[in-house]
Amino acid sequence: MPPRHLRLADPDRSRVVLVGTANYRHGLPEIPPVVGNVDGLARLFRDPRLGGLGEDACHTLVDPSRDLAIRQVAAWCRDAEDVLVVYFSGHGLIGEDGELLLACADTDPDLVDYTALPISLLRRAVQTSPARTRVLVLDCCYSGRAVRALGGAEADLLGQVEVSGTYTLASVPGDLQALFRDGARYTVFTGELIDVLRNGIADAGPLLSVDAVYRHLLRRMRGNGLPPPKQVHSDTASDLALVRNTAHQDTEAVTGQTGPQGDPFRHLDLLVRRAGEEPRDRLVLRTAARDRDWPVLARLRMAAELDHLGETGTALETLRDLGIDGDVPQVLRTMREFGSLVAENRLWESALVDSWNVATVHDPELLWGLMMAIWLSGTGLPVRQQIAAVTELAGLGYRDQARSVLAGMLRRLRLPGVDRRTVQDAMKRL
Repeated sequence: MPPRHLRLADPDRSRVVLVGTANYRHGLPEIPPVVGNVDGLARLFRDPRLGGLGEDACHTLVDPSRDLAIRQVAAWCRDAEDVLVVYFSGHGLIGEDGELLLACADTDPDLVDYTALPISLLRRAVQTSPARTRVLVLDCCYSGRAVRALGGAEADLLGQVEVSGTYTLASVPGDLQALFRDGARYTVFTGELIDVLRNGIADAGPLLSVDAVYRHLLRRMRGNGLPPPKQVHSDTASDLALVRNTAHQDTEAVTGQTGPQGDPFRHLDLLVRRAGEEPRDRLVLRTAARDRDWPVLARLRMAAELDHLGETGTALETLRDLGIDGDVPQVLRTMREFGSLVAENRLWESALVDSWNVATVHDPELLWGLMMAIWLSGTGLPVRQQIAAVTELAGLGYRDQARSVLAGMLRRLRLPGVDRRTVQDAMKRL
């Protein structure tokens, strides 16, 4: 059960400040997923189903200069009266005096003490905010030419981010490899954070406290062999919920919202079920199928389900919008046939799999990946677009499932050599 005083932020009196630096002008390595971090968190905090604050209360800043970053963040901090959430993602550096420095777009590795944002300035902006409850989230590694050997200094660095009266959540991987994976939509830590905020926590009650989120992240990241997050000075966490718990809402009715909120695939199951049970809810599914914010694989399934419900026109429109060329009605017929074969458990007896190596596949996860690979092939999407859809799946937290689909794609007997190498390269990046 949630603590007695657990509450969501007042949207009129709260602010979320999301800052990320992905690109650097003076030689620091780029961190492409930081752009996804800021965008993904902004979508979450603005989502009305999750307790969203709206456009005016959620501010984003990508690739700012040092001066712009602190000036703008300080101004937004002063606007918060109820809840303030400040997030930073990018390189973390260590200055000559051992201070934690946050790299901005104009940070010079040779002059980090003068061109990076000192954590002391960010602490001051947060601490002097009139907000009743403050949350600071840092997702940065210690890399670049100004880094000193950490040794046992991690605790000292974490102590620098402690802000009196503020709940601080910090990711402190030691290098870029631990911070993000090539081709991923989010950095490792923020990807896990977005996943838990979207998907919720079973048995955690209707609201997710920051402390519950931390404990869940700690278990998940340790279990996956990832650098565990740190929490500092958590005495204000008990009365603040970051979002509503979507895992607690699985049995609630679908409203008219159309975006891929929560876990998009679990939410899709709910949309499909409701559309099948209530004809008036088909409008929700039709609208979602046109929404490009949904993952490609989810929209493909929407097209198949809409066709099954007699909404063939919308199904064809969805497939065309996804970039499927040629005989789109034939593609839809192929998808329809595939669905019938799966439902009747006749897939392995059909001519559809004559070009696939299925004889040695017995593991359920590999079978699922192979089925998805056959289905994707039947859509007529080029292999690169199929890979993009699978990579998107991995970016949403389904890395193992994505790898199983790519492995299934490699079981196509007459897959051209160039496409085979492209799939193999994609597997290496996951």
